[in-house]
Amino acid sequence: MPVSYVRYDLQNGYVHNWLVAGPQEIPVSALDRFSSEDAKLRVARNYFDKDSGIVEMPVEPGSLTEAKFAVGDYKSTWSYVRCLQDHFVDLSAYYCTCRYLRAWAYAQVELPTAQEVELTLTTNGPADVWLNEDHVHRHEHFCHYPRSASFGACLVKGRNEI
Repeated sequence: MPVSYVRYDLQNGYVHNWLVAGPQEIPVSALDRFSSEDAKLRVARNYFDKDSGIVEMPVEPGSLTEAKFAVGDYKSTWSYVRCLQDHFVDLSAYYCTCRYLRAWAYAQVELPTAQEVELTLTTNGPADVWLNEDHVHRHEHFCHYPRSASFGACLVKGRNEI
């Protein structure tokens, strides 16, 4: 089956159209093994995986596909998310017990020529970026208000998967 693409322009330099999977909720067992000032960071590092887990082309659900997504024993579907004016993909929720949450956001950026760019990632907690299947950035902060981190990246001519 051929893949169809919907094209969107950047909004003031931001990607506003994403396919999103998750969040995967992983209960943190034996929480006492992480007890210290930096317990959140230690939990995040414990569950970190340098592989994105995406092995099939993400697609939006439709009449011809269920848009399945699986990492290990976790199964989900891709959902289309359009950002609001704050430019965020918001998956916030409240959990009664300690959980490690993992989610995925996917987009493609198409360029007429290769170029070096500065990307900015804004989150409340640890996040990773893969560009064309290569792990290119990680930040591990925790904060009550979103914090941004910028980093350089090389985009190729044609489609670039983020």
